[in-house]
Amino acid sequence: FGETVSIPYWLDDWRPDSWYDKIMKNKKAGLHTLCLLDIKVKEQTVENLMRGRKIYEPPRFMTVKQALDQLCKVEEDRQEGVAPPDACCFGLARLGREDQVIRAGPVHKIAELDFGGPLHSLVICAEELHELEQEFVDFY
Repeated sequence: FGETVSIPYWLDDWRPDSWYDKIMKNKKAGLHTLCLLDIKVKEQTVENLMRGRKIYEPPRFMTVKQALDQLCKVEEDRQEGVAPPDACCFGLARLGREDQVIRAGPVHKIAELDFGGPLHSLVICAEELHELEQEFVDFY
């Protein structure tokens, strides 16, 4: 694995994509990338924050689908090959729990799956996999 990245929720006027560059750097080095997905807990609206009101928004947890949608939008703009539709990735949910979910496959297929409740993570695989890694992909 290379450097881990965090993928934040986008807002209407704020769409950071520096994490894309780190995924590209890892990919060029032949390394996988663990993507930690955004969580919003105890967040206030700008209005409530400015008025000093302690009113919080309901918690939100980014899903694998949301992360892949954002990744694909950046890929569409940049077209640098980080996440073409056939790129291998893993979607992960609730690791370590009895109801954990692990799915592997191409980006376009994983983006269609429902992983259930939070917390979700994503792994973007290196282009070339060792035979043991490929067996793991085939298993999931």
